[in-house]
Amino acid sequence: MKQSTEVFASEIGKIGIFLGGRSQERAVSLRSGNAIYRALANAGFHVSKIDTSNGFLKTLKSKDIDFGFPALHGTGGEDGALQRILDRHRIPYVGSGVRASWNAFNKWNAKKRFVRLGIPTPEFRLVTRRNFKRLLQTCPPPYVLKPLTQGSSIDVVMIHTAREGQAHLRKLLHKYSKVLMEQKIVGRELTVAILGKRALPVIEIKSKRQFYDYRAKYEKGFTDYLVPAPLPPALTKQVKWIALRVHRCLGLRDFSRVDMIVDPSGRPYVLEVNSIPGFTETSLLPKAADSAGLNFTDLCVYLLKTAYERTQKKF
Repeated sequence: MKQSTEVFASEIGKIGIFLGGRSQERAVSLRSGNAIYRALANAGFHVSKIDTSNGFLKTLKSKDIDFGFPALHGTGGEDGALQRILDRHRIPYVGSGVRASWNAFNKWNAKKRFVRLGIPTPEFRLVTRRNFKRLLQTCPPPYVLKPLTQGSSIDVVMIHTAREGQAHLRKLLHKYSKVLMEQKIVGRELTVAILGKRALPVIEIKSKRQFYDYRAKYEKGFTDYLVPAPLPPALTKQVKWIALRVHRCLGLRDFSRVDMIVDPSGRPYVLEVNSIPGFTETSLLPKAADSAGLNFTDLCVYLLKTAYERTQKKF
């Protein structure tokens, strides 16, 4: 295995880890990128870190990389912007392409596609500054408000009363031009990571906070994770199948993570999709991979090999 990794490290060349950026998820991205950097450097790969927050294109040229590993979360990374730049410079990379990244990142686009393909997802409405008063009257709580293009549960709000809805919608619409209003489903929170063409063990998320928010995701002690999730075999098979279908229908590649909730009757609903899941010490993809027998370094190397083999088939 060591010799094989050494040969591959020499073959793939210099790897650029893209991290940081300017989005509200910068702190998480730095943690993810640094973790990937340490793992690959310790495994013998020639790696460098590229923070995309300032002078990115100049840095990209000076680093002279052969392969990219995006660890950017949020705007600038998961929306396809980085992928477009890498495509333009003919630098192959781990993960999904431009269009697929945008399809997954924009919750409105993703959910419309789910509906067209019959993939179960909570009912939803697009809220704008023009229609929010009408929707407040016609869509009673409880519901969830989400920015269309944010991750890590940033600015996600659980609404229980009409007064809460009005107050939070005004704040969100002042910050964002459009907001997603989503039916609140009570049930068990699950996530399914996709690696290559297979679904990894299902994880059940038990948050000690009101919901699985930013603190619950990234601060230790706020959430318990059950890996693999204690589900009936038929339900496990069903949620894995749904996750794979979501991954394929959005055109994602190499890896992703699909978040779901299962109501008391046992019906799963897809909430959202992450085209670049977190790689921090509390992140879910590494937990699922570890349950499947892949440690963190193995996971990073596997993703590199998968992406590298895919790019070689083009020639």
